[in-house]
Amino acid sequence: MRKLLIAAAAWAILSGTAHAVPDDKTRDTIKALKFTKANAYAKAIDSYCFADHPFATQPLADAAQQEAEFRQEIGEQEKATDIIADADRMAAEHLKVDQSACAPAASFVEGVVATIDDAKQPMEAIKQSLAEAKAAQEKAALAEKRNTTCRELQSRADAATLENLVPLRMPLLDCADVLGVDNIAKVDKRIEGMRAEQKAADEAKAKQQTAATGELARKAEAAAAEAKKPTPSPSSNKAADVAAIMAKPATKPAAKPAQAGMEFVGKWDQVDGNCRGRLWDLNTKSYDGTPVTNIERNGNNFRVELSDGYSFALRNVTNRTLTWYSLESGDSFSLKRCR
Repeated sequence: MRKLLIAAAAWAILSGTAHAVPDDKTRDTIKALKFTKANAYAKAIDSYCFADHPFATQPLADAAQQEAEFRQEIGEQEKATDIIADADRMAAEHLKVDQSACAPAASFVEGVVATIDDAKQPMEAIKQSLAEAKAAQEKAALAEKRNTTCRELQSRADAATLENLVPLRMPLLDCADVLGVDNIAKVDKRIEGMRAEQKAADEAKAKQQTAATGELARKAEAAAAEAKKPTPSPSSNKAADVAAIMAKPATKPAAKPAQAGMEFVGKWDQVDGNCRGRLWDLNTKSYDGTPVTNIERNGNNFRVELSDGYSFALRNVTNRTLTWYSLESGDSFSLKRCR
């Protein structure tokens, strides 16, 4: 029941139509008042009866107005003006059609008017009681509203990130009377934990960035060092090839016939054909370990292309002699077939 009254009071305050809920004794006292009815009949007597003096007076009208406001306050009618208007209409309709009711009405009005002075103190007591009841209701409604606000604030805090939770700390502290005095300690502990997690995440991210930056720097240094290396010219490459060939041991192999149409196939040297010095192993498959990709013949001359793009010529090839010639460096060697 108390929750219903608080909810009703809260709605009344928010909607601007708050009604006091006094004790039953005050309510019964208000309902027993007859000033509004007496004032209505006084005005009707003056309009429809042959009275020897005016019945409607200002003191009676003031008392009627006060009663109507009391009734409005306890929620019997929407407005005091409506209460007075309804009473005026009923009294007028009564005396307008029933003149015999004028005398009883006059007696009623005179009896009520006689109580105006005595009713002043009870009326003040009623006003005080209604004011206290209304203040209590407004206080309860505000407390309920504050309770709702604090609970909603706590819900927001429970779902908040660190960035959004920190600004809520002071409002939560103000709600200690609703949420409990230990609530702010829980919030502080949660903020501390979230800050620790954030710090750990930031440190991990910084380490990753540092590692990535170092890796990029190492790759850049390696690329720069690679770019500084001199690129060997074709002639130096072939000179190295010739030096390697000349460094081979002078092992005299058994003479074999050349492949058909490829008279240059065989073992050759650059001295006397006894294969005791620098050896040249010419065939159609590879040259010094590099695969042969194409051989072109023009009479007694041959052009040999290797898989790495290098090519050389074998000129004036006979059964006993030939000339090895580099198409790139211009190096030339006269060779004799090994016997």
